[in-house]
Amino acid sequence: MSIDDLERVPSAGTEPSAAAAAPLRRSGLYTLQPSATAADLTASAADSDPVASENGRAESGAAAAVADADAGAALVVEELRVDVDGLMPTMTVSGARSRLPGGSITWIARVSWSAVQQGYAGAISYRDGTASLEPHTHVLVKLAGGPPSGGPRRARVKFTGGGHPDVMRTYVFRRAAFRQVGIEYDRVDDATAVIDYPLHAHPNRPADLPNATLTVQDAFTRLGIAVTKSGGDDVVPVIKAGTDSLWTDIEMHDAMQAHWSKWADTPQWQLWTLFAGRHIQGPDLGGIMFDDIGTAQRQGCAIFSNSFISTPRPGDPQSDQAVRRLRFWTAVHEIGHTFNLAHSWQKNIDFGSPWVPLANEPLAFSYMNYPFAYPGGEPAFFAGFRYGFSENELLFLRHAPERVVKQGAAPWFDEHGFEQVRKARPNALQLTVRVHRTAARFEALEPVVAEVKLKNTSIAPITVDRNALLGERLSVIIAADGRDARQWLPYARHCYLADPYVLQPGQSLYAPLFLSAGLNGFDLAEPGRYRIRALLATESGEVLSAPLHIEVRPPRSREEEVLAPDVYTDEVGRVLAFGGSRGNTPALDRANEVLRETVTRLPDSALAVHAAAALSRTATVPGQILIEDPQDPHLKEFRTLAPDPEQALPLIEKAYGDPGAAADTLGHIGLSRQVEQVAAALAATGGRTAQEAARLTGAVADTLAARNVPPTVVSSLRAASDSPHSH
Repeated sequence: MSIDDLERVPSAGTEPSAAAAAPLRRSGLYTLQPSATAADLTASAADSDPVASENGRAESGAAAAVADADAGAALVVEELRVDVDGLMPTMTVSGARSRLPGGSITWIARVSWSAVQQGYAGAISYRDGTASLEPHTHVLVKLAGGPPSGGPRRARVKFTGGGHPDVMRTYVFRRAAFRQVGIEYDRVDDATAVIDYPLHAHPNRPADLPNATLTVQDAFTRLGIAVTKSGGDDVVPVIKAGTDSLWTDIEMHDAMQAHWSKWADTPQWQLWTLFAGRHIQGPDLGGIMFDDIGTAQRQGCAIFSNSFISTPRPGDPQSDQAVRRLRFWTAVHEIGHTFNLAHSWQKNIDFGSPWVPLANEPLAFSYMNYPFAYPGGEPAFFAGFRYGFSENELLFLRHAPERVVKQGAAPWFDEHGFEQVRKARPNALQLTVRVHRTAARFEALEPVVAEVKLKNTSIAPITVDRNALLGERLSVIIAADGRDARQWLPYARHCYLADPYVLQPGQSLYAPLFLSAGLNGFDLAEPGRYRIRALLATESGEVLSAPLHIEVRPPRSREEEVLAPDVYTDEVGRVLAFGGSRGNTPALDRANEVLRETVTRLPDSALAVHAAAALSRTATVPGQILIEDPQDPHLKEFRTLAPDPEQALPLIEKAYGDPGAAADTLGHIGLSRQVEQVAAALAATGGRTAQEAARLTGAVADTLAARNVPPTVVSSLRAASDSPHSH
C-alpha cells in the first residue's frame, strides 16, 4: 500500500474533471437501477453499454427479465460497492441487499480482471444475513459509462452458480465514497487540538511521500470513507472534569451529550472527538475510545495532549514536529476504533465477531499499529508509514456489514485505550475463566456463575493489585453463536484503593462472576452456545483469557417456560446477583415471591438451589433495611431485622443439602462465602441450629476439599460454625 497522491473523494454525483491527470475512477457506491421492461433493458445493453454484451451480442432478454422480476417481486433496496481502482484498491466487490419482507444480506467477493470475460470475476466468499437473498456463488462485474464514452457510470453484474438460474442486475453509480460519516471536534480549554499534519514536516519519512498537508478528514476520505465536519469547535470548560482536571470515561460521556450536536443513543454515521488534557489513568494514556455506555456505543473518542504523546524527543532536532505527528496519528487511531477497527496485533482475537477471521499484523504500517511497539520503535515505524490502513482494515471499512462498522451499532470487546507500551514486557500473568462442573452445560433458567483466576506463571514474584479482579480493569465479553458480542456489565462495580500484593510464583487470585444478568439484562437467557472471554488491564499490560465455551439448554418442561418471564426481570436478576434481598419495596418483594415460587414449582432445578440460597441467607443473617417515616418521607432510618434461622432450615437444606450440586451451580467461591455467613448466623443462636451449622460446614468443607479447593478456604469454612460472633 502506498500514497500515490492525495486523491480526494468527490461529493455524491460529482464527476471528476475531464482535465484531471488521473484516469476515471469507477470504484465507489452503486445502487440498483429502477426496474424497466425486459425490452428496455435489452435495448439499453445493446445500444449504449459497450461492455454489456459479449462478442458484440446483447445480453439475453431472459436474463434482464429475471433481474426485473427479482427486483419487482417485493420492495428491494440494494447497494453495490466496487473497489477495483483509485487509491489502495482491495480488488473486492460487495453488496448489501434488503427485501421487505424477507430480511437482508451482505455478501463479499474478491475479484480479479478477466480478459476473456472483459470484467471483474470472483467467488462470493462471505455472507452475513439471509443467505437465500443471494444464493449464487460467483459474480462477473462489467463497468461502463462516464467520460469518454458518455452516459452515467453503470455496473452490470451477472450472478451465477449455486444451482440457481443466472441473474443479471444493473446498478448506477452514486458516489465515490463507500461510507459517509459526520465528525465534530471539541476541545477542552486546557488542551491542544491537532487535526492536520504536513507530511514533510519531519525528515523521518518515506522518500516518495507526497509533500502535502493531511487532515484527519483526509486520512479517511481519500481512502473511500468520506468524513466531513458536521459542527463542533466547542471549547469545553476543564471544570467539567472535576476539581482535579482529570477526565473519567463517564465525565467524557456527559460532555459528549452536552456538547455534541448529533448526540443520540442510536446507531448513526456520526462521531465525536474530544481533545482533552489528561485522563484520570495518568500520562501514559494518550487516547481512548471511551464510549461504552448505553445502547449505542463507539460514538466518542478522546485524545489527551497532556500525556506522553506530547513528550519532547531528546536528540531530535525536529522534536516539535515529531510530537505533532504523534498527536495527529493518535487522533486517527482513536477515530479508527469508533469504526470498530482493532489494534494490528489483536485481529485474531475471537470475540464472536461476525467478520472474517484475520491474522495479526504486528508489522503493519497502519494507523492501528503502535509506533513505539514496532521493531525499532517510532523511528522505524514512521520511516515506512504512508499514512494509511492495511488492506484487511480497508476491506473492513469499505465492505463489512453496516451493523459491524457503523458507530453506535455492534459493540466492541475493549475500551480501545491507546496506552504507552514502550515499557511493556512479556506478561507472566495468566487469566482464566472457568466453571466448576464436568461439562459446561447449564439448565434453562439456571444462573451462570463462573470464576476468574489470575495466576503468576513466572518463576519470580509479581506485584499486583489485590482487588484487580473486582473493579473496572476487568472486562468480560459474551458472544453467542450467530449474534453480536456483548460486554457483560455487572449491576455494581467496586471502587477500591490500590492494594499492592505480591503474587508468588504459582500463586493465584480468584473472583466469582455472576454472568447471567447485569445492566444489559440477561445476556445468557436464550438457549444455545456461548463463548466467554475476559480481559484484564494490569500494570504490565493487558491479559486475555482463553475462551470458555458453555451451552445453555432449552426448557425441559412447560413449567419452566411459564416461569421464565417472571425470572428474567431486572429485580430477580439483582436479587440473585447480590445473594438475596430483604425486600421492603414492591419490586423486590415480588422478586422474592418469584424465588419462593421457583422452590415450590421447580424443586429439582438448579435455579431452585440459587433461589433457596438467596432466601435462606436473608432469613438467617441479620441485616438492615431503610425505613421511611409514613408521615414525613424525608425522614429515614435504618432498622435491623431479626433473623429467623429456625424457619430458614428447610431452605438451607434445599440450597446446600447436596453440597456437590451446590458447588456445581453456585461455584466454589459463592458456596464457601454463603455457607460461612449462614453457618456463623446459625451457630450464634445455639441449640438445634448450632448443630445444623456444624453439620453444614463439615459437609461443604469435605466436598470442597475433595475438589482441591485451597486448604485456607476449607479451614475458614470449618471454623465458621465454631465462631458464634464471627458474623
